[in-house]
Amino acid sequence: MSSEDSFVQVRTVEVPDCPPTPSGGPNDIEIPCRSTDVWFADGTIVIQAELTQFKVYRGILAANSPIFGDLFTVPQPDYSDSIDGCPLIHLSDSAVDTMHFLKALHFPGYYDPTRTNSFLLIAAILRLAAKYNVEYLHQCAYRQLASLYPTTLDAWDKRVDNAIEVFEARPFAVLRLAKETGHTSLLPACMYLCADSVNLNDILDGLASIDGKHIELEWAEKRACLRARQNLLLALRSRIFKFLMSTIDPPGHCTSPTFCDSAKYKWIRSLEASLNNGSPGVFSLKFPWSAFGQTVCENCFRTAQAHSNQQRQAIWDELPGFFDLPSWEQIRDDM
Repeated sequence: MSSEDSFVQVRTVEVPDCPPTPSGGPNDIEIPCRSTDVWFADGTIVIQAELTQFKVYRGILAANSPIFGDLFTVPQPDYSDSIDGCPLIHLSDSAVDTMHFLKALHFPGYYDPTRTNSFLLIAAILRLAAKYNVEYLHQCAYRQLASLYPTTLDAWDKRVDNAIEVFEARPFAVLRLAKETGHTSLLPACMYLCADSVNLNDILDGLASIDGKHIELEWAEKRACLRARQNLLLALRSRIFKFLMSTIDPPGHCTSPTFCDSAKYKWIRSLEASLNNGSPGVFSLKFPWSAFGQTVCENCFRTAQAHSNQQRQAIWDELPGFFDLPSWEQIRDDM
């Protein structure tokens, strides 16, 4: 080695400040994948939703959905896509909704309203069964939702809250679903619960839904809920519990005015304590009638209970109007 070579310095080329390769290049192409839930080896058609493919039976789709039946009668061009020799049909629906819908069609018992309480499954069935006119699935999903968001007070009083998966944003999610699918009959009870069971800040700012996505009411819906919340709270005090203000003359008159008035004052304080969160509770607040009956005379008790029940029914009859919705009669005519 020469003396000159011993003084040669090793140099490194510095990495320039270049932006990364933009997405969408040849190495970023998204490849569809086969569903692990719905892929029949002997299926006759492949359905693709987003990037998920489902291999199912053309005959089952056509037999249950006139939309698919009509689609399959249209001759397909020779250059149409195919997978494993089966025609490939692209849907604009989400992969999750499509999976639930196809499983409900191909697996008996997959969707059973007497056992299923998953909101996302029920929503998927309602959404796609309505879209593709699968009437029996559509009606099953609608009736399941309608059992929680009914059109009559009697049905409301019989509702089982956990018949559908319970989560804080459920009224918001059902409201979005009902509007998306055109089920106006669900809206009054649903908007009542938006106004009644949800924190005031959540009405304004929205909530995380069951799938983790943020869900928020539109401004007109927020305004309707805020107005109704105040008006229903007023109706609760001034109409349903008017009997506590001693402004109702019972038939036969009160037999113990001093005793009953004192008891009613205590019940007013108890009522106000239960309303301190600002929720109206017109249809969800449970009043202990048997206990009340032990603190007032028989005439006051019977008159109070009859008047309260009558006003509760009257407010239910007026409920759509609190949210600027059509009357119950119009809603039922459109069902």
